[in-house]
Amino acid sequence: MELPRVVKQYDVFLSFRGEDTRKGIVSHLHRAFLARGIDKIFKDDQTLEIGDSISEEIKEAIHNSKFAILVISMNYASSTWCLDELQMIMELHKEKQLTAVPIFYNVDPSDVRHQRGTFALERYECSRVMLLFSSKKRAMAAKIQKWREALREVAGTSGKDLSTW
Repeated sequence: MELPRVVKQYDVFLSFRGEDTRKGIVSHLHRAFLARGIDKIFKDDQTLEIGDSISEEIKEAIHNSKFAILVISMNYASSTWCLDELQMIMELHKEKQLTAVPIFYNVDPSDVRHQRGTFALERYECSRVMLLFSSKKRAMAAKIQKWREALREVAGTSGKDLSTW
């Protein structure tokens, strides 16, 4: 029995930190895809506020994409939105539901893997004592752990390191 083929709405989902890359590499990538006839691209151009959570539209777009291009820039991990996207993308990549392709844009992939510098997630953590008193804080700690795993996984995924380009 042949399984039905899943038709994806998008060829490419672009994940990026807007302030770092929207007007540079991301717009160049977008134009390059279009020039090659790849026009089913999800590129979110919303300006997000600190504390905003990932929208249902974004979640649906990720699930309905064949490829996710992750432009990992210096401030990528300063956005919880980007980290949520990364976590979802890497989970789907592990399940072979999409292909994740990282581009390390002016960052060292080992800093991403080892969560050094701007990729350190300590800014999101709370004290262990506080974890005992708040289920919300425990949920945040679990989320941070998933972000850590996603950062390690993306750093180990075949992609392009543009720091030496």
